Amino acid sequence: MKKSIIYIVVFLIASSVGCKKKLEVENKNDPSLENVYSDPEGIYGLASSMYYNFYIRAQTHSWSPAMAMMTMADQGTSSWLNSGMNDLSSQPREALDNSESYNYAYIFENYYEEHYAVINTANDVLEVLTNGMEIGEIDENGIGADTKMVEAMSYFSQGTALGYLGLTYDQAYIITNTTDDPASQPLQPYNEVIDAAIAALQKCVDISSSNNFTIPNEWINGNSYSSSEFAEIAYSYMARFLVYKARNLSETESLDWNTVINYASNGISNDLEIFLDNVNWKNWVYHYTYERENWVMVDARIINMFDDSYPFMMPNGSDPGAATSEDERLAIDYTKVGVCNFKPERGYYHFSYYLYTRLDYTFSNPDYFPEIYVNELDLFQAEAYARMGQLGSAISILNNSSRSYRGNLPPLSNSASQEEVLEAIFYERDLEFFVMYGVGYFDMRRRDMLQKGSLLHFPIPAKELNIVGESIYTFGGEGNADGIGTSDGGWY
Repeated sequence: MKKSIIYIVVFLIASSVGCKKKLEVENKNDPSLENVYSDPEGIYGLASSMYYNFYIRAQTHSWSPAMAMMTMADQGTSSWLNSGMNDLSSQPREALDNSESYNYAYIFENYYEEHYAVINTANDVLEVLTNGMEIGEIDENGIGADTKMVEAMSYFSQGTALGYLGLTYDQAYIITNTTDDPASQPLQPYNEVIDAAIAALQKCVDISSSNNFTIPNEWINGNSYSSSEFAEIAYSYMARFLVYKARNLSETESLDWNTVINYASNGISNDLEIFLDNVNWKNWVYHYTYERENWVMVDARIINMFDDSYPFMMPNGSDPGAATSEDERLAIDYTKVGVCNFKPERGYYHFSYYLYTRLDYTFSNPDYFPEIYVNELDLFQAEAYARMGQLGSAISILNNSSRSYRGNLPPLSNSASQEEVLEAIFYERDLEFFVMYGVGYFDMRRRDMLQKGSLLHFPIPAKELNIVGESIYTFGGEGNADGIGTSDGGWY
């Protein structure tokens, strides 16, 4: 009981530390923090809360870019203003208002700050371990039973936080436990931030692969993970970061696809799912999007993929009726409704008559929630083989993917062209990965398919730029479409 109480107290302290902004380093002379950082049980408690702070306070929080990414990708659609959904999916696309007074600045301010809070905590724990603290029961050699587990989780958290900063922003600060003077570090471009993230995750892999421990089921809620399984989770995020870092088709085609295969093939063999108990663990993004009827609907672009006679964009407020498809997912993952309560004055192009109803989780029904499907990694490998010209391997993977066991579609022909194989791969990806942070947006971005004028990434928030004395800048708007910070492509 004593240990449980200590962990709860540490979690609360860690959460308050997590509210500190950006590169501020917490004052360890504060008695409450000094006690935590000088106590092995306190350090254990900090490690136990790292994934929670990453997943709940950033990835699945409505104060993140996730909801706007859904609508920019034309995967979900909404006319409502919440979390920048309408502003960033208006047609024609408009520039992001990167000012402290912008009503929805919180979506990219909070996300930025929460990830640096995770990084700060991970770096502090790694510093304490480097200075010789041992965690857990001490053996006859003076080694703590939990030291390597805490170290692995700290590198994992450092890597995932840096990774999502690199996926979301055009640049970021690379701050690790070996950075001498964090406040003096310059901003680095997204590709270098991703490289640093993968390097940190590789350290997690190395530690996990050469040690034997079990991540408790409270750390990544709902399941415990052996050290080898934890290495697989790290590899899975490494695969994500390497693929999704591409900002356009040219960058996608020049990726190291052999390394993608290496990371993905060493990734998870069972879906990574988080148990959302709706007490401490809950998904606010899902609650404010697909869980609520007429809040975020399935974009007509997606339904048109099932049935090309269905309009890919609503010309008016009239219901076009039900789509039809041999793909069984149209019936099991999507629900047709007869009314769309969106505001017509904000554009009929937002309208839809389909809900996304694949998942059972709601705020009134605790359940496991997908974070990474094995299918995502399989399709990475299929894409890698296709882009390297090894079409037989790509087709084999594809025909054993969700195309078969969920859609019940006929096998893709062995004579399919590279273009046809890639089209079939992205058909799967567009249908399968609705609720993971940014995946639909990242996929559209790296294919030059975001509507012209869409953001290719977010700028550093004005709030941060004002603090450090840098010029404010932004992205978005058709007049700024350069294919570098703002999309110059499109899908229709």
